[in-house]
Amino acid sequence: VFPPNFREPGPPALELFDLEEQFSTPKARLAQVTNKCTEDDLEYFVRECGDILGVSRKIPTEKRNARVILEVIFNELVEFKKLNQD
Repeated sequence: VFPPNFREPGPPALELFDLEEQFSTPKARLAQVTNKCTEDDLEYFVRECGDILGVSRKIPTEKRNARVILEVIFNELVEFKKLNQD
């Protein structure tokens, strides 16, 4: 009689996440994206920055592209400048 062979349990699901990305500040995450991207990655850069800054949540998923994200940021800047004219 042989003892049963048990399989090794799989690795924990925690290894699937980049903890540094999850717990870092938005400023640090923006710096990471900036260092990672080149001029050819402009669309990706704007979308990632929109996600980090929370701008993407204001846009429907089907319209979420770099142009729309920049448009929302520009409109928010204009409104901010109008309020602080004093």
